[in-house]
Amino acid sequence: MAGTDLYPDAPFDPKRERNIFITLTESEIGLSNTITMSKELLEANVFVYLPSKDVTGLIQHNEAILMDVFDYDTKITTTHIIRKDGDKDFKFHGWNTVLQGKHFRTGDTIVLWWDVFHLRLNFKQFMFSFV
Repeated sequence: MAGTDLYPDAPFDPKRERNIFITLTESEIGLSNTITMSKELLEANVFVYLPSKDVTGLIQHNEAILMDVFDYDTKITTTHIIRKDGDKDFKFHGWNTVLQGKHFRTGDTIVLWWDVFHLRLNFKQFMFSFV
């Protein structure tokens, strides 16, 4: 859901300390259903905004959580299932819904940032690959 006049969508701010930059790999484009993020990135930039019971369940008990991801350019929100993948990574299942209509290439960079009013991750394409 896009923001309202009272609570507009949080725009990308290059000065924000908690921005997450991800360079897309071949496994995260095309027909991929997941995107992978490291535990360190999520602990520093996302988990601080989530209820501690959700974070504990995700990290210690391998429970899944739901998280909305908002495409800032198209104003489309998709819900992803976050699951622990090994000891150091988390997979966002549902990434294929973001890829529909996108033409990402290996090496493209996206940026994600937390929207405190809408309790979701916002994202946009940050840099195009020229490979």
